[in-house]
Amino acid sequence: MTESKYIKGIIDAQDALSLLIDRISCKEYKGSNYLWGGADVVIGASSPPESKGWWSNNDISIVTPYCKELSWLFIELRDIFYETPLIDYLNKYEFFGRLADSASKYMESVDDGIGNRAVLLLAVHNEAEIILKEILSTIPHIEN
Repeated sequence: MTESKYIKGIIDAQDALSLLIDRISCKEYKGSNYLWGGADVVIGASSPPESKGWWSNNDISIVTPYCKELSWLFIELRDIFYETPLIDYLNKYEFFGRLADSASKYMESVDDGIGNRAVLLLAVHNEAEIILKEILSTIPHIEN
């Protein structure tokens, strides 16, 4: 991808992330029934079954009563970052792993281990914004 297309992708992603904040506030995630499973991250209401025999489950597992809402957000972020295209088959594991880690860290920071749905979604959204800024910082800036 050329540098100008890459920069346009970052700008488009920034715009989409800004709109996503409003969509979270408007609770657009309501009615979503899909549970995320991909890029070594699984989101659900209960822990996945123990691995059996030769098969080892190394997925990051996010267990939350807000699993459908969080899955909705992962799908939205996937679409934003794939469409631009800033995430691909090579870096998707780091991207989704970091999103999952941000969800886990938020839930670990609250007394009940669950927290607030909106704050959880915003914590993950914030990590996506941090990742986008890191991507931007890797582009050499043109000096005049």
